[in-house]
Parts: sequence; structure tokens; C-alpha cells
Amino acid sequence: MSTTIFSLERRNWRQARGLWLSLPGSDRVATFHDRAEADAEAREREWSIRRRLNPFQCGGPLLHYQTSFDAARLFDWCLDAGLDPPGLTNDSRIWADWWAVHRDDMTLAQRASVWEALDRVRFFQVRECERGMACHLVATQEYAHDAADDWGLWRYVGCVPYMLMRRSADADSLCHQLFLDNLARHGGYVGEAPPPDAWQIQDSDPFEDAIRYSEQWRQSHAERRPLDLIAKKPLHAGQLIYVVLRRPWVYEEPDSHFWRWSLTRGKSCGRPIAAFDTLAAADELQAQLESEARQTSSLFRFGPPHEWGTLHPSDLFGVLTEISRIDFTSMWTDYFAPDHNWCRWWDSVVPTLRQEEIELVWSLYDRLRFYEIVEVEYRE
Repeated sequence: MSTTIFSLERRNWRQARGLWLSLPGSDRVATFHDRAEADAEAREREWSIRRRLNPFQCGGPLLHYQTSFDAARLFDWCLDAGLDPPGLTNDSRIWADWWAVHRDDMTLAQRASVWEALDRVRFFQVRECERGMACHLVATQEYAHDAADDWGLWRYVGCVPYMLMRRSADADSLCHQLFLDNLARHGGYVGEAPPPDAWQIQDSDPFEDAIRYSEQWRQSHAERRPLDLIAKKPLHAGQLIYVVLRRPWVYEEPDSHFWRWSLTRGKSCGRPIAAFDTLAAADELQAQLESEARQTSSLFRFGPPHEWGTLHPSDLFGVLTEISRIDFTSMWTDYFAPDHNWCRWWDSVVPTLRQEEIELVWSLYDRLRFYEIVEVEYRE
């Protein structure tokens, strides 16, 4: 029997002050044994979101966040579709206003034509992967302690893996014990707060109108997540398993669209992606996912290079000025500048860069990682 499955994944988009911004990674929403079936479901889900969103409000303030076309080519593309585009501008806000005004007058074919041109705005993908053994990851919950949401609740950002178990009932029993232990450590009493009906976590869909707050409201300390275990050899109780996590980021500065490292009490936390019985296999997946994350052109939105690089700021400045002139910082300011200056500089130069130059800038971020590997114990 084939061990290959096709994973339908929702890309990691997050809403932020009227825009939709993309973070590295994706979340599995379904699996299929047939590629055509997976692709069909992906197309249906893709269009269910496209019907609701303004595509020019996705990704960033300039066209290169939405499309590989330049402004002139996109203008001609829209003319060929029988549309009256706003002009030769790279400003996504102007295009967004045009879409909002004229969308209802467009035919379905015209809307589809525009979406086809915006090849950098995609919400779902299908990935071919190896079928693993169905397991359950027991983990403790983590919340961002540097930011609360509009309700005054600590923002749930992920989990810290604790143990991987085969049976859901055993995993639920362990979650309940962790819940009671946490209650006791904080001076509570059993029965003071009822345990949740189900320990299994289901992440909220960011595209749904109603956002669920179940994780934040309960803060039960424990959770259970279904997680595939890819094992090449027979397993035994007590064996170390390697879980690949996607690290958490929070949206910090609403006017400049920055992402910041989420401060939590847990040193290693995030969204579990997969588990392996060997470190080499986990390393291979992490390397693949890191490479995919670096295909984005918005790396400066995670902070300036001196924040995530090991080179001295003067050396970083020298490398970057070889790519394009920088006029907002110098040795007189220790090469420091507000984050929005770095972002505006990068936004202005990235459409003109060759792929090798983009890769060079990424190499300056040699301490920036979007994924990590955590060891946990396996139990039958």
C-alpha cells in the first residue's frame, strides 16, 4: 500500500489593521489519497476566500507583494480583460481602492483574470508527503506575555510539547493530570474551574468572520493535538521523538506592519508540524521549511538585519549599500534606524533585485529561524 498522502494546507495569513499579512508556514486542514481530489478541494476553498477579500490588501503596501508583474504589465493585463485599471502605479492602496469601487461591476471572468495575475496571493496549497502513524501530542499551552488582544486576554501563540502518545484516551488522561497540577501550583482546588469538555485543540480559521476565543478563555495549561509520527523503525515506550515546531510571531506595530518574536515563559513553543523517530529526518524537514520561508520578499518585517545577524552593524551596512544606497542611517548613529525606515528601503529596492542578491540579504539574517526541533518522550 502506498505511504503517500496529499495534504491540503492553509497558508499562514493573519489579519492586521485592514490588511492581510503572510507569515511563513501553513496548517493542515485535510488529507487525501488522490491528488486530483486534493487540488479540487483547494480550488474550492481558495475561491471561497477570494470572494470575500480585496486582493490588493493582501501581503503589503506595494504591488510586488501581490504579483510578479510590474505595474505596466498588470495595467496591460487588466486592459486585455476589458477593465479600466487605475494607472501605472506600484501603490497597492490605489489598486485596492479601484478594486473596492469596481468589483461589483466586474464579471466573474474578469475577477478571475485579476486573481490569476496576482500570483503571490494564494491561501491554500497541496503538499505531497509521507503518511505517518496517527499519534497525539500532549503539550502545555503558551501565551504571549508581551501583548494582549482587544479583549484584554493573553494571546495564545502555541504549545510546548510534553509527550507523544498513541491513544487519545491516554493523552486526554495526561492532559487532565497536567491541568490539575497547574491548578495546584497556583493555589487552586480541584473543581474550582471545570476542565474542558475536550482537550483536543483546533486552531481558529483566520478567514472566518467569528473568531473563537475558546483557547484564551479556558487557559487550561494542557492540550492534545493530532500529530503524524514518521518512524522508520519499531518504536518502544520511553523513546525520544523529535517534533518540528513553527515558532510564534506577533504583530507589533500596526502602522508599519512589523512582526516581532513572541515573548513567552516557554523557551521552545509554537505550532507542531510533524514528529520523527530520528533527528536527521526532523532536520531534513526543518531545512526544507526554512528554505520555503525564505522565498518571501518581506524579511525586513521581522526586524532589521543587525537584530538577527552575527555581522557587526558596520559590515552589514557595507553589504547592503553595495546593493542600494542607504540614506537614513550611518556610523554617526551606530547604523541604528527605526524599523519602518528599513522596511521602506527594502520595499523600494526588492523589485529591482536579482535572486542572488535577495539570497545574499537573507544570508545576513543568519540567526533568524522560523522553525525548531524539540525532543519529547514517546508512550504507547
